[in-house]
Amino acid sequence: DIVEEEEASVKDTIFNIISTIVTVDFFVVLGLLAWFLAGIFCSYVLKDDAVQIAFNMKFESVVQPALGLLMVGSVAGSFGNDDEDEEEY
Repeated sequence: DIVEEEEASVKDTIFNIISTIVTVDFFVVLGLLAWFLAGIFCSYVLKDDAVQIAFNMKFESVVQPALGLLMVGSVAGSFGNDDEDEEEY
């Protein structure tokens, strides 16, 4: 019983950490989306491509990893919720 409780505690701790990371990453991705939309606005309305070019320069090194982390974290989080979903039914 004690071993099962410790395993459940470790599992809960891991999924809480993953959940926190995914939550923070979600807001980072929202900020990147705002940057992208600002770039589009500046490009079409202000006729200045500087913001869009800056975003494009950081896309591969910043945006793609942030999106990948969000996707992987979401999948990992769904595995953590399987036990809770089964208990509810």
